Amino acid sequence: MEPTFEANVPQSGIEQPGRIDAAKQKLGQLGRKLKKIEVRETIVDHPFAAIGIAAGIGAIIGLARPMPHHSRVGALVFAGLSALGMRVIREAAMVHLGGMAKDWLTGQQRGGAAEPEYAPANR
Repeated sequence: MEPTFEANVPQSGIEQPGRIDAAKQKLGQLGRKLKKIEVRETIVDHPFAAIGIAAGIGAIIGLARPMPHHSRVGALVFAGLSALGMRVIREAAMVHLGGMAKDWLTGQQRGGAAEPEYAPANR
C-alpha cells in the first residue's frame, strides 16, 4: 500500500463552515454599525476633527490628480476668488471665536462655570 501525503498538508480552515459564518456575521455587524453613524451629529460634536479630516482628504485628492493648465487670466481670477473665499471664511471664524470668548469672559466675571455652554444653532 502506498502512503498518501494529504495528511501532511496543513489545513487552512476555509473548509470549516463555522468560520465562514462567523466572518459573515462580523461583517454584517460592522455594516449595521456604519449605517447607524449620524454624520451631522458627529460633525457637530467634533467640528475640529471634521475640518482636519476634510482638509486631509482634500489634500490627498488635490495631490493625486493632475492640475489643469490655466491661462494667465484664468489663474489670476482663480487666485483672486480663492483669496476672497479664504478671507470670508477667516472672518466668519473670527466672529464665531469672538462670540465664544465673550461668553467665556462673561461667565468668568459672574463667577460662573469655567467652560461656557455651547449649543450650535443647527442642532
